[in-house]
Amino acid sequence: MSVTILEALRNAQINLVDNHNLQLAVHIGKVQLNNAIVLLDKGYSPNDDFDEVMGDYENVNDVPQKELNANAIH
Repeated sequence: MSVTILEALRNAQINLVDNHNLQLAVHIGKVQLNNAIVLLDKGYSPNDDFDEVMGDYENVNDVPQKELNANAIH
């Protein structure tokens, strides 16, 4: 099942807020939050598919900056 970056942020919130007593859930929430923020900082949209963006990369830090569409209307 694919999730968008926005959904990854929502999952992080659930893991950090609703499961604050479970150490594993907090760890997972922190990783999800970090991954989403890194991708947003690299120019990806909250609606981009997380798995598609990650592609063959094992680490979110290895994902390249999103290329701007030269044909986009500004």
